[in-house]
Amino acid sequence: MKKLAITLILAICTALPLGLTAATPAQAKLTPTVDAEVAFNSKYVWRGIVVVDDWVAQPSVTVGVGGFSFNVWADYMLTDQNGRQNEIDEIDLTLDYTFELGKFAIPVGVIKYTFPNSTVADTTELYAGVSFDWIVTPSVTIYKDIQESNGFYILGALDYSLDLPKLNDTVSWSLAVGASIAYGSDDNNSFYYGSDKSGFTDYSFYVSVPFGIGEYVTLTPQVVFTGLVDSDIKDSMEPIQDENNIYFGLVVGASF
Repeated sequence: MKKLAITLILAICTALPLGLTAATPAQAKLTPTVDAEVAFNSKYVWRGIVVVDDWVAQPSVTVGVGGFSFNVWADYMLTDQNGRQNEIDEIDLTLDYTFELGKFAIPVGVIKYTFPNSTVADTTELYAGVSFDWIVTPSVTIYKDIQESNGFYILGALDYSLDLPKLNDTVSWSLAVGASIAYGSDDNNSFYYGSDKSGFTDYSFYVSVPFGIGEYVTLTPQVVFTGLVDSDIKDSMEPIQDENNIYFGLVVGASF
């Protein structure tokens, strides 16, 4: 499995020059963009793991230019569930380059996970992926931890979005649904789930209804159902959390 993941990453990275060669002058324009949002969620669940079993605020800012983007994301504790109310529990930094080759989008990047107010060790992941713009958008992303677990996490997803009739001249809305399932190497699963073998780790389903207000603002109510897959992982995580979880929230965003 590790050899397959490495081969896929190398194949995606090798395709990078082809994507750059195919770029049009419009794609080459260096027009900066800024996207900011705050998600208010009833839980914080990451890869099937319940990190915070209560309300959190998760602000995020992304600055993009050309195919490059830099994102800062944080998890802010709204309650005392983990004994750290009104503290930042996590800050993630992501540097990404995404290029297009026809209907294919190919992101490559690095994520730095930091935990400023806890004893959890910081870690770093490299990732590469590919998606195809179709009626339903399929995607595969491979993550490689290079600091702590040294494992692979492979995420496959399907996403679908449907524009609904505009409510008025100011407000538009749409329906977005999706599903994902992930596979982890033995190193990844041992570190995060307490299982000593590779296997499918977690799945999720989501439904959201983004509302566009004017030119810049979006409000997105969402519901997410997520759960663990492998029986060994379920058994290992059972003393800590339920194998299935549902959470809901509202994302407030602005783009410039």
